[in-house]
Amino acid sequence: MASQTQDEEEVHHRKKEDALDEEPELIDLNIEAKHEDDDNIVASESSETREAKRQKVEQEVKDANQEDDDEKIVASESSATSQQEVKDSITMMVPSTTTPRSLTQEEAKAKEDDARASRMLASTSNDLVRPGLEISDYDVDDSEQTLMFLTRWKAPETPPEKIIHRSLVEQCSRPIQKQLTTSDVTQNKLSLSNSQARKKFQQLLGDESGRKESGFTVYGPDGKVHEIWVRKKKRSFDLTIGWWTFVEQYGLKECCDFVTVWMFRHSVTRRICLAVDTTRFSFRKQVSKRISQAAFDDSA
Repeated sequence: MASQTQDEEEVHHRKKEDALDEEPELIDLNIEAKHEDDDNIVASESSETREAKRQKVEQEVKDANQEDDDEKIVASESSATSQQEVKDSITMMVPSTTTPRSLTQEEAKAKEDDARASRMLASTSNDLVRPGLEISDYDVDDSEQTLMFLTRWKAPETPPEKIIHRSLVEQCSRPIQKQLTTSDVTQNKLSLSNSQARKKFQQLLGDESGRKESGFTVYGPDGKVHEIWVRKKKRSFDLTIGWWTFVEQYGLKECCDFVTVWMFRHSVTRRICLAVDTTRFSFRKQVSKRISQAAFDDSA
């Protein structure tokens, strides 16, 4: 009986010890779970810290680059300012070599007239006549403005290179200038002043001066060669046969187109030839005889 009781006590004691042994295991599991949570929290905090540090570093790099750019801009502006200050100082150091002089009344008026004529030349050169404009709608132009303009428009002494090369012009007359009239473009003739023709062409005409009609080689504004007959009358020197084709080919119009005519001896063929250049302005009226005489030396 005593042995049975002892055995029961030993079993009870062993169960008690086993229970004591099992409790630490539960405690350890709880601790491990808590440690695992702590590790996750620490890992999360570390990840957030690293991200914050990375963003902070990137911001610092951006700020540093911005500061470098600002410093470069400031340095560039300072350099430009310094260069300008040096230029200004040099300019102030160099003494003026000329002293402005007041213009007299006559000089000021002449300068103003030249400027007005230049503006007029720029605004009128190469303008086209408005369509439907009738010459009969206007009176003769006798204005001082037109006189000033045309007296400043001077033809060259020899035909320009676009018409004929200078090496081919052996001897050349002074040019005759004329504003085209209605008869010049509607009839088969260009009438030049006989007084001008005698004064400017006579020396070159020579033996042909006695002939009333002769054929001439005529060089147009673009250098093309035309054959036109010339008829000498008591009061005029007319380009006749072939002139109408010339008018149509170059689209010449009355009033707005002006011709310049040279007579010259060709250095190769030795023939007497004519060169005709055209210039278009925006005139709508025929200029008066007073202006023609003053501007073109037309004394007839």
